[in-house]
Amino acid sequence: MTPSALYPTTLRLVRFSLPAMLAGMMVPLMGLIDVAVLGRLGDAAVIAAVGVAGTIFTTIAWSFSFLRFTTTGLVSQAAGRGDEEGVVVEGLRPLTAALVGGAVLLLLREPLLALGLALVGPEPDVAAHAGDYFRLRMLGAPLTLSLYALQAWLMGTGRPRTMLASQAFMTALNASLSAYLVLVRGQGVAGAALATVAAEAATVALVVAVVLRRVPLSRWRAGWPRVFDAAAWRRLLSANTDLVVRTVVLSLSLALLNERGARLGTEVLAANQLLLQSYLLVATLIDGVSLGVEVYAGRAVGARDPAALRHVVSRGARMAVLWGAAVAALVAAVPGAYLPLMTTNAPLVELARSYWGWQVALPLVAVWAFLWDGVYFGAVRTRSLRNSMIASTAVYAACSFALGALLGNHGLWLALAVQLVARAATLTAAWPALLRSVAETAPVAAAPAPASPT
Repeated sequence: MTPSALYPTTLRLVRFSLPAMLAGMMVPLMGLIDVAVLGRLGDAAVIAAVGVAGTIFTTIAWSFSFLRFTTTGLVSQAAGRGDEEGVVVEGLRPLTAALVGGAVLLLLREPLLALGLALVGPEPDVAAHAGDYFRLRMLGAPLTLSLYALQAWLMGTGRPRTMLASQAFMTALNASLSAYLVLVRGQGVAGAALATVAAEAATVALVVAVVLRRVPLSRWRAGWPRVFDAAAWRRLLSANTDLVVRTVVLSLSLALLNERGARLGTEVLAANQLLLQSYLLVATLIDGVSLGVEVYAGRAVGARDPAALRHVVSRGARMAVLWGAAVAALVAAVPGAYLPLMTTNAPLVELARSYWGWQVALPLVAVWAFLWDGVYFGAVRTRSLRNSMIASTAVYAACSFALGALLGNHGLWLALAVQLVARAATLTAAWPALLRSVAETAPVAAAPAPASPT
């Protein structure tokens, strides 16, 4: 690969990451749109229900997040070592898994719903609305998982702008359909769920058309025999087991926040849904740092160049400082506009505003955990990611009970900040071992990074 593809300047890394940041922001924006549209109805139980159902669906769907994370890392590594056919095969394999996994989830939606509601424990009226939303939302499970794989392939091949365009299309279509079905047709939570599924279906069709235009069908067919290579599947499933554990543990953290919040009453639970939608939006915006670093880290590992990997981490850290501060400043400026947009319930707006300070503080902490996530995802070092998440969530669980009892809902958000600090600390501790493992595979001394002030 060219030196600039392995040794990006900070500016080049920002330019690459910015479309990925915006695309990531579109994902929770779809959930935010559902809450905002349903918030026009002024019913706290409906808002809480969508939050509960969304948490359950996200917990389940993100159990397949390996379709997103390992795909980008493996595709970028194949590109780093110049394996064009491998770039295609590493996209086909997770897409096959997505379609099979989505079909299985659809068949299991009732027991999954029952388990989710039992864990969260919402009040009966909230549970009823949540069930209506979840059952329809699960119709799109194969589409959701397929988009994970397809868009990860676009990132791994260095096409973040195409990924952004597809996400923007899906978000705009979802907003239009949700407003029509909920506010015009009066279909409530069912209309919001159907709008999301329809938007996903249209986006899958669009992305497939774009991918086939860039890579002819003949090349996908040529790579098909390698898709079912047993050794490759064993390696993939081994990595995926780590990520499934990591993702389930992470999702259970949000479920625990909902469960603890539910014990404080429906109003606090509803306020936390407004805050969680904001946090997820901000988190995926910050995750653009992870996405950009992930691709370049994957290329460095594929090229077996430890100097390039150190360079990527150094430039990523510079970007993280600036971006975390910028996002925190943005969040500090928007509560007066954001919260009234999400609901017409004035007491609920004031309650959520009383916890807004945590939304400002979290980006400053989260950006470091996300930076390291990108490094380890690109390197496909999933065991370190798994162990970090288990350790940090154990800390979070202990803090949520202790601080929640001491400080109420403020304690729950403080516990989330502590978890992010623990994630960053444990991954930082594992960095020397990662760098050493890449250096040991290098066939020759890596070329020095080009001098650059940025």
